[in-house]
Amino acid sequence: MKLKTRIRRALTYWGWRLRNPTAPYEQYYVHRVMSKIRSGHGHPAIGPKARPLRKESELLEFLLKHGLKPGDLTIDYGCGSLRLAPPLIDFLEPGKYWGMDLAQDFLDLGRAHLAPELAQAKQPRLDVIGDDVIQRARAEMPRFIISWHVCSKVPENRFDAYIGNIVAMMTPGATALVHFPEAASMRKQTGLAWARPRSQVAAAVARANPKIACSFDAVVAGESDGIRQSYAILTLAA
Repeated sequence: MKLKTRIRRALTYWGWRLRNPTAPYEQYYVHRVMSKIRSGHGHPAIGPKARPLRKESELLEFLLKHGLKPGDLTIDYGCGSLRLAPPLIDFLEPGKYWGMDLAQDFLDLGRAHLAPELAQAKQPRLDVIGDDVIQRARAEMPRFIISWHVCSKVPENRFDAYIGNIVAMMTPGATALVHFPEAASMRKQTGLAWARPRSQVAAAVARANPKIACSFDAVVAGESDGIRQSYAILTLAA
């Protein structure tokens, strides 16, 4: 990354931080994304110009690989504006898709993205992430929790909280799938994205709940510039 770009991004962040001294980092991420969308530049992961990195059915395909059934309550943690959700929503029974994200703005964009007939038929649930929502989700005992193209946006000092929320929703028999760009060590990819080692993921899971088993698999084969697209498989025995 060029020095001028680094300086500009640092000034942007610290300017926002001076205006919002007590706000969590997550609000800065929402601010940056929505600023791009409102300015007309768009964002590759959120809003009208969002596009899947591979294909829209990716969430559904990985969940099917791990045994998803239409009646399984499934949490899409970090669902954004639902760019990968429609095939999953269509597959699941009504009310069995539950999307969660940081901001109501993201969820509103997601509702606008869904075909009205799909939304009416399947009644997906969408909620802003908060302690009360995490507790309600746990009480309903979701069978699957998936967090795809989300982990990379989480800085190191918020990583335990991110993994902790996913683990907190797991009850015996649940499986969570967490995509992350894997590198040998923590590595910044862009201004708001990081690659990280799998050891960091495993350690955070163990801190959140040592009873959860954590294994890893590849999203796609091979690597690019030292980064693999991997995902963690978290399971809590029934």
